[in-house]
Amino acid sequence: MRRRSEAARDVDLQWPTGLGTALAIASGRALSYRRGVPRPVVAAPRWSTARGRHARRDPGTTLDAGVVARWLVGQLPPGRYNGLVVGSPHGAGLHLAAALGVPWLPAAFELPTSDIAAGESSGAAAAGERHARVVLDANPDVTVRQVYDPVWRGWNAAATAYAAVRWRRLPEAYRDLIADRLRPGAPIVVTRDVSRWLTVPGPEGYSFQLGSRSTGLAASDYYDRRTAPLQSDLPEDSDGERSVDRGFVEDLRRYASAHGHPVRQILYRHPDVLSGSVADLYRDWLRAGARTGNRLVVECGRLFDPWHVVRAGLVPYWCEHPLRSAVRAVSWWLAGSEPFTSVDVLPEPPGVPLPTTAPLAEWEAVAAFGTRHALVDGRCARAYPSGSVPAHHATQVLRGHPHDLPYLAFLEADAALAGLAQRGQSDGLLVL
Repeated sequence: MRRRSEAARDVDLQWPTGLGTALAIASGRALSYRRGVPRPVVAAPRWSTARGRHARRDPGTTLDAGVVARWLVGQLPPGRYNGLVVGSPHGAGLHLAAALGVPWLPAAFELPTSDIAAGESSGAAAAGERHARVVLDANPDVTVRQVYDPVWRGWNAAATAYAAVRWRRLPEAYRDLIADRLRPGAPIVVTRDVSRWLTVPGPEGYSFQLGSRSTGLAASDYYDRRTAPLQSDLPEDSDGERSVDRGFVEDLRRYASAHGHPVRQILYRHPDVLSGSVADLYRDWLRAGARTGNRLVVECGRLFDPWHVVRAGLVPYWCEHPLRSAVRAVSWWLAGSEPFTSVDVLPEPPGVPLPTTAPLAEWEAVAAFGTRHALVDGRCARAYPSGSVPAHHATQVLRGHPHDLPYLAFLEADAALAGLAQRGQSDGLLVL
């Protein structure tokens, strides 16, 4: 009977999720392997869903964003670093940090809201506000964006509803990292997704977002224009769920300046822009180190591994979602690049085929850009598009590539940012 009670309580346990969390863990793993030290073992913070009249009396029922920040920093191996990359979750941002030899940390994290995913669509905004109020009362330095995408309803609860928790101020754990573990004058790079979406503003610190770009639809596609004049809560043009809070950036600039660390920013309006620019940067970096730079790996979603990319001397291109638009972007980038002799593609199955999902044949066409070796991973191909592939499958695939020794010296931040600015100046990427 006791085991059943414990199992029932476990169902209500929550912990930080989302792409940013996965990227931070991968960053710590890559730094540990490169430094040849054991990976830190840090238990993930967990808390119970706040329910019932006693919910607010038990401190274990509410989220502590400071504890989450300490856990994220705890993924990093001990030692000092030559810089830091922080900001919007993006696979290419993680690869940029790996090339610089510095940690990557998110400016936000996600919380699962499975009860909203399973509830009625009409009550999603109100339910999200109730959840957000519990988080905001305990964490005044964050904002909460409840994302609800009915397209995934019944197929993927995690994609249907989740809360994006964004820091408005630099958390204490990040401050300690900057003050104690960055070398004097080490630069801090902020990557910022400046894409736009329609949101419904709520009470202070809360907003509701209907839809997401994971489906490939536009924000306006989620709203009925015929009934818009009759709606009481009209959506407003706002930043997307992957953006960085402006208060976070300003607080970071003040704190970093006080400790002698320059802050640079990379702004991009679409994820594919940063992916192509970082891939070009990697190719130039490899060739400057007497490597060919002719072996490309196209990653997708959570199928990435920055350590094995650097270890094997590969050029990484990351796609956020397995959409036709993503395939079109990487295809145009490949068409305008010098040919690659080897192209490996790891398409993450979306779990359900949508009209905007890229068919497997289009991923095979991307691989066909390789002049000698062209391969779409077999396990991904068999699971695509309705199955699933674990995130660690990318590690299993990429570790099969031979070592490219000796390891290259890390890139200098100023040189890397100059290269990005030159590559992305006409593609919607701005370096400040």
